Amino acid sequence: MERARLLVVDDEPHQAQQIGQLLRDVEVTAVTSGVEAVEVAAGAGDRAFDVVLLDYYMPEMGGEEVLRALRQRGVDARVIVMSGRQPGEVAVEAMRLGAFDFISKPLNRAELRLRVERALRDHRAAARARPPADGTQRRPRKSDVIIGGGTWIKDLYERISMVAPTDVTVAIFGESGTGKELVARTIHALSQRYESPFVVVNCAAIPENLLEDELFGHVKGAFTDATKDREGLFAAAHTGTLFLDEIGEMPLSLQVKLLRVLQSQEFRRIGDDRDTKVDVRLITATNRDLEQAVAAGVFRQDLYYRINVFPLHLPPLRERAEDIPLLAHHFLLKHRAKVAKRVEGFTPEAMAKLCAYDFPGNVRELENTVHHALVMAQSEYIAPEDVRVTPSRAPARSGIDLSRPFRDLKREVVARFERAYTEEVLAAHQGNIAAAARTAGMDRKNLWALVKKYGIDVDAYRAGKG
Repeated sequence: MERARLLVVDDEPHQAQQIGQLLRDVEVTAVTSGVEAVEVAAGAGDRAFDVVLLDYYMPEMGGEEVLRALRQRGVDARVIVMSGRQPGEVAVEAMRLGAFDFISKPLNRAELRLRVERALRDHRAAARARPPADGTQRRPRKSDVIIGGGTWIKDLYERISMVAPTDVTVAIFGESGTGKELVARTIHALSQRYESPFVVVNCAAIPENLLEDELFGHVKGAFTDATKDREGLFAAAHTGTLFLDEIGEMPLSLQVKLLRVLQSQEFRRIGDDRDTKVDVRLITATNRDLEQAVAAGVFRQDLYYRINVFPLHLPPLRERAEDIPLLAHHFLLKHRAKVAKRVEGFTPEAMAKLCAYDFPGNVRELENTVHHALVMAQSEYIAPEDVRVTPSRAPARSGIDLSRPFRDLKREVVARFERAYTEEVLAAHQGNIAAAARTAGMDRKNLWALVKKYGIDVDAYRAGKG
């Protein structure tokens, strides 16, 4: 394949030299003025550039003017804007003018390589003009960019750069709405599997009795409604990436089967008498504390160790409030065409109202809030009355974590009670299942089910060690 061509536009010559050293596998052309950049990019002909790295603050012709001129001259390269000053404001304006991405100075090798790689793949995929075969296989979208500034985003890109080229299992932790699927898509898009399927499974959205069939499939006759063979999502993700969202909700019975796939790279469809080999990279995500789930007996410890090879932790939006203006403008540009309004931005008062809110639903809640504000807006700028947020509530006195769903909390409480009660009643009867079941007022089979569910060693109680 022909080497990628990168145009670096920066009035400081040493910056181009640094970028050339960081990106040795890319053909780098450097210019030191905006005027020269427009002429070189527009006159490249058959040697057109794939990506332009553009410094925003330059004398004479600045980044804003260069972006406008490149668009007017029909330059098709993906433009990544660079700036060391006012990164939030610059990124907002750059996106509005059609930039593909933004990176803050000083440049970080890992972040630079990943952002250039994304832009390059997007440009080449568009040039091929090949529509995706289905909803799971597609080129990276511009909306897949991880939006943020400061050190946390550079640290995240550093870790993504380490793990993306490998087939290592990744576990993404973070509250609901923090962008776990977006990070998973980024890892896939920057891996060697990027042209293969990226398949998403939300373990919490599929009923427990259907999840096994969804994951592994079945053969004809496996059950009453199985009128034909059906491939599961593991088979659909073959040679690609399977993203298991909310893996903490997966029932224990399926956790065993998932563990086997991770260990042997093979699975068995429901009703089948032979195993199927599969080549899949697994990425998981959860908003739960899996260590607590392991302690409560609702998540297998061996599976936890298998999936937690390379953990990534995403901060909640309240811990990176400085990103709210950048994210808000990103969502404004993303959704304004849907409401058929030419809304240009936010009034200072409206932005202040957004920044003063904690957003317990994180980035997803912010996106919905901006979308709603666009619908309500009556002028070119979103006003405070268009922003529907309420003051953040004080923490609950009970100490209950209200950021987590009711079902999650209830499940953990019930699991802790079941395990503690089972251990107590067995200890009281020295491991005698029949006597313990009578005291508990339950059938022996049900008590045995609890013993197996939580891996309790009955013999230890019989030996007087409980």
